[in-house]
Amino acid sequence: MAKQARPLRHAAEYAAAKAAMLTLSALPLPAAHWVGRRLGDVARALDKRHRQRARDQVHDRLGLEGTALDAFVRANFQNYGMTMAEFCRLGRMTNEEFLRRVDVDAFRERVYALKAENKGMVLFTAHFGNWEWCNTAIRVIGVNSGSLARPLDNPRIDDIVRSIRERLGGPILDKQGAIRRAASILRKKGAVGVLPDQDGGRLGVMSPFLGKPASTITAPVELAVRFGCPMCVMGAMRVNEGERILRIVVQPAIHRPDPEADRRAEVKRLVDAINSDVSDMIMRAPEQWMWIHRRWKSVGEWG
Repeated sequence: MAKQARPLRHAAEYAAAKAAMLTLSALPLPAAHWVGRRLGDVARALDKRHRQRARDQVHDRLGLEGTALDAFVRANFQNYGMTMAEFCRLGRMTNEEFLRRVDVDAFRERVYALKAENKGMVLFTAHFGNWEWCNTAIRVIGVNSGSLARPLDNPRIDDIVRSIRERLGGPILDKQGAIRRAASILRKKGAVGVLPDQDGGRLGVMSPFLGKPASTITAPVELAVRFGCPMCVMGAMRVNEGERILRIVVQPAIHRPDPEADRRAEVKRLVDAINSDVSDMIMRAPEQWMWIHRRWKSVGEWG
C-alpha cells in the first residue's frame, strides 16, 4: 500500500503544480504577484508546522514578537508565493524582458571583473528574494555557468522545474557527478552558482550563520581552493522600482584562496567568510529569506 501511495501522491502533486504553472505564467505580472501573495497567505494559514518554525527562528535570531512577528511571517510567506509566480513566468520569458525586470548593473560589473582574471569563479547566493532567478542572471549577462542544486522529491515536478531553470540559465548540477561537472565548468573558466544556506548535516562544518553556529557544506569552497578561484556572494533582492522587480546585489568582498595556507584551515576560513557575507545580505531584507528551513538543525545533533 505504501509503495502505491507515493506514485499516486506524486501524480496528484504534478497535476496541481502543472495547473498552477500554466495559470500563473499566463497572467500579467501584477496579477500573478497578487495571486502569489494570496497563495502565500493560504500556505501560512494551513501549514502550521512551517509557520511555527518560521516564527520560532525569527524570534530567536531577530528578537521579534507579537504583531511585529505576525507581520514579518506574513510578508515572508508572501515572498514565497511571489517567487513561485515569477518562476512560472520564467518559462516563457525572453532575455530582453528579464533585463527589463531585473537590475543586473552592479552584478555584471563584478562578474566581468572576475571573468577577466581567467580563473573561473564560484558565486554563492541564498534562498533570498527570488533565488530562482539568480542562475538565469549569470547566463543572461553572457557567462558560461552551472548551478549546484538538490533535486526535488517529486521527480515529475523536478523535470518541469529543471526545464524552466535551464531554459534561460545554465545547467542544473543536481545528480551524481555534480561536483565533477562543476569542476569541468571551472576548468573552462566559467561560473558555478551555489546555495550554501541550508543545513549541511554531518558532512558540513560548523560556522556562524546569522549569529548562530550552523552546519555548512564545504564542497563548493573546496572546489574554489582546488582551482584557485575567486568567490563572492550575490542575491536577487526584491525591489519596487516600476518595471524592475528585482536587483542582483553583490556583497563588497571578493574572497580568494591562499595557496600557501593549510588546506583544511583555509576551507574553514572561507566558509566563515561566505556565511558572514550571506548573513549580511539577508539582513538587508530579512523577510525575504527562507525562514521555514531548519537551518540550525544539526546544532542539536552535534551537541
